[in-house]
Amino acid sequence: MKFLIATLTVLFPLLYGNNNDLRAQRNLPEFVESFVSHQNNQRRYILHIPESYDGTQEPPLIVYLHGARGTSETAQSFTNFNKLSNDSGFLVVYPQGFFLDPSSNRFIWAVGRGLAADSIGIDDVGFIDKLVTTLKGQYKINAKMVYLCGFSNGGFLTQRIAFEKNQQFAAFGTLGGTMNQSKYGNGDPGRAILMMYVFGSADPLVPYNDGTAGAATTRPIVGIEKAVSFWVANNNCKTTIPSVNLPDTSTLDNSTVTVYEYTNGKCNSKVKFYKVNGGGHTWPGIKLSNQKTHGETNLDRPGF
Repeated sequence: MKFLIATLTVLFPLLYGNNNDLRAQRNLPEFVESFVSHQNNQRRYILHIPESYDGTQEPPLIVYLHGARGTSETAQSFTNFNKLSNDSGFLVVYPQGFFLDPSSNRFIWAVGRGLAADSIGIDDVGFIDKLVTTLKGQYKINAKMVYLCGFSNGGFLTQRIAFEKNQQFAAFGTLGGTMNQSKYGNGDPGRAILMMYVFGSADPLVPYNDGTAGAATTRPIVGIEKAVSFWVANNNCKTTIPSVNLPDTSTLDNSTVTVYEYTNGKCNSKVKFYKVNGGGHTWPGIKLSNQKTHGETNLDRPGF
């Protein structure tokens, strides 16, 4: 496992993993493609069911939000979550954003920054909340172990949900994204939020410091260190653990990883920030074909 996958395993306390394909014994499919009706739109998702799930236990659920111009299919190849789902026994669902471009058949989330989905009034915050409620009604799921994470555009939606409708989630993970300036200045999550960030210091698409992300909007976002500090303050974290440089096990990826952790917050909440030094707008461990436009991908294996 690459370091990010191992990190998510630590962040999300996973149970029930074994090598028996109980799913097949109960005649359950590996993938379920379905829809949730929201705002008179049929919103698509794909659910991956792990081999160990037989419909009787209550495993965790991870909701993964793809990046801009992604799909429920590309989200799976981008993360390698299906293998980890089988290894560790959690359900993982890949919801899909609203229709964007017929020529590319790609989708985008309404993250509150004036993008295409925002301009036509798409309510993705409500859609994700309804999706989780729907899955809870159809499958046995541990309601205390539902987690939300997203990359890039999906990471910004993750942050928006952390502010606006966070009640169903135990923890949040954001990769290649920060938060809207409006949330940083005026947002109130209403409770402590267990939060993890992974961000490249050389991200060419989302600025490390304050600025804007993408050509489609000029609405400002805050830099990653400000976003981290917001959650540290929101959670009232009282302890800053000394930063840790993870082993540079891949010397050809032009990047290293430093981990910052803040603990002893309200309700035992913590904030963790994986700074990918020299890293780009990428998912660690997954090489991209468009590296020239997205920057370096970290390939270090975890040292813990």
